[in-house]
Amino acid sequence: MSRTARSTVLRCTSALISAGLAATALSAAAVAPAQAASSKGGKITRSEVIARAQYWVDQGVPYNQSGYHTDGAGTNYREDCSGYVSMAWHATQSYNTWTLPSTSTEVSKSSLLPGDALNHTEAHVILFGGWKDRAAGTFTYYAEQNSNVLTNKYTANINSSSVAGWPTSLYKGLRYDNIIDDPTQSTPSTYSGDLPVSGRWTVGAASTVGVFRDGTWALRAANGATTAVNFGQAGDLPMTGDFDGVGHDQLGIFRPSTSTFTVRHDDGSVTSLAFGQAGDIPVSGMWDNNGHAQMAVYRPSTGTCIVRHDDGSVATAALGQAGDIPIVGDWDGAGHAQMGVFRPGVNAGEENVIALRHDDGSVTTAAYGIKGDLPVVGDWSSKGRTAYGVYRPGSATFALSNLYAGTADTIFTYGNGGTWS
Repeated sequence: MSRTARSTVLRCTSALISAGLAATALSAAAVAPAQAASSKGGKITRSEVIARAQYWVDQGVPYNQSGYHTDGAGTNYREDCSGYVSMAWHATQSYNTWTLPSTSTEVSKSSLLPGDALNHTEAHVILFGGWKDRAAGTFTYYAEQNSNVLTNKYTANINSSSVAGWPTSLYKGLRYDNIIDDPTQSTPSTYSGDLPVSGRWTVGAASTVGVFRDGTWALRAANGATTAVNFGQAGDLPMTGDFDGVGHDQLGIFRPSTSTFTVRHDDGSVTSLAFGQAGDIPVSGMWDNNGHAQMAVYRPSTGTCIVRHDDGSVATAALGQAGDIPIVGDWDGAGHAQMGVFRPGVNAGEENVIALRHDDGSVTTAAYGIKGDLPVVGDWSSKGRTAYGVYRPGSATFALSNLYAGTADTIFTYGNGGTWS
């Protein structure tokens, strides 16, 4: 690998996947529908209700009482507040605020759970997303609000005088008669499907994304075009980085069975390096701030990041807890890689937490996405700082935060998605 710093442009994006993730077949052109484990009018888990609600958010469905939009699984529902809740519940029809109580049971506001609803019979209904802080009364909800805004997710307080523009006292809690709690899992979930990757595929361009499955990469350009590359095999974990210091990222894989990093250079040649141990996760990045990326691993068993410097020495830093997924980026625009972790939501509708570690040792956190998402990071808006995003397997959807650009998130479908089991 090059030891010469031929570019000062930062390259520290990478594909960071938890140790239990495994990939199967890829078709970059296909788009998966909303999660569809239930049948229309049948039993449905709370997590599926939330995934279906998120699908319309990702699709940017407008409010239109005369319009209908697909749930992604073959059924169309009315594009208004009650049609939206009906869609999330996978109901047999698009109910209205007067008829929703006929297919649900009233519950107290304090006992609301993800996938329940708050219904004001004469005006409006919203889907309860989950408590952010039950003691404080803060919660998230999904709603088709009005013709001026697209379907979206919001935060409110149950103790406030109003919610979504109507007096809180007029809402009644509703629990869909066919909703069921998600089964309790005694072991960590296993993911099978496309693994999200990110990188700067072209010199001077913003970071963008792609997917990896069984040794096949599909890299998405800014204009939506796809470049396919065959590199790696089933069981490999993908990584990206400017290992050659040429101003754009190269592809690499980490093979857990041999604890070996292998990088594919621009001329098609490869370089391999043994580093790490079974169970480690690759977290390559520009740790040395010398113009090219170095190898590193995150060890979930100890919550430790271990960086291999160019001279062969190693440095370690601890961050995170059991179940966290490591992420790496230049959060501060400092010119080198910094650690972070992605803490997946545990319960249906629960938001993921992103914790970013800065050079002074401080840690900042942000909530982004919901349970079931996978993390992805990159400089989406070419601001010289790494932002975060998620890949939503149930709908094969990327949602990329443009927080540094001050613009709306970028949301699009790509790949085949995947499933948790």
